[in-house]
Amino acid sequence: MASSSDCKCVEFAVVDKEDIFFQDLESDDFKKETNKCFQRMIQIKSNQFLVVDEECLKFEERNMEQCKADDCRFNIQFYRNNDIDKNRGSAVILSVTSPCKQTYMVCCNNNGDQKIVSAKPLEQPLPDQIDYSQHEAVFFMELIPGTSQYRFKSSLWCRWYLSFEAGRDPELIKLVLREVPEDVVDERCSVCLLTC
Repeated sequence: MASSSDCKCVEFAVVDKEDIFFQDLESDDFKKETNKCFQRMIQIKSNQFLVVDEECLKFEERNMEQCKADDCRFNIQFYRNNDIDKNRGSAVILSVTSPCKQTYMVCCNNNGDQKIVSAKPLEQPLPDQIDYSQHEAVFFMELIPGTSQYRFKSSLWCRWYLSFEAGRDPELIKLVLREVPEDVVDERCSVCLLTC
């Protein structure tokens, strides 16, 4: 019997006369799902919405009219993940357009010895192919069992999730990365995805 390490990921490619050809797939890459992208508002338990403000990702109170603004409407672009471990959720990239019409994608970064999340200006369209198993902008979107809420796990750092916490000003709630032990659901990482 072959072990999983002996298996190759392949995709049907073409039939030519009597021959069937398969395309070898790397097990550590992401490919853009061209027909699988939707727009949602990201809301936390305190009924605040995630917005982008000049490269800053923060949560703020909004009425339904204010939620129609681009800076609150996140595009969730799905990527096909060739990883054999499918328990990690759907691979996605989050992007949003600011009031000044600049598009940003949500990314993980290092700031010294700290892991942070930031809004990175998008200079070109989202990549069609990512040839690595980890990427600063790829998150695994996981449905939290028994709820209608989601959480987003970094593909770059295992056990690190998008989360929220109060800033210096108690009114300011910012988007952060938080390390969460395996099989623990931290409410600070739970969000609702609302239709725009």
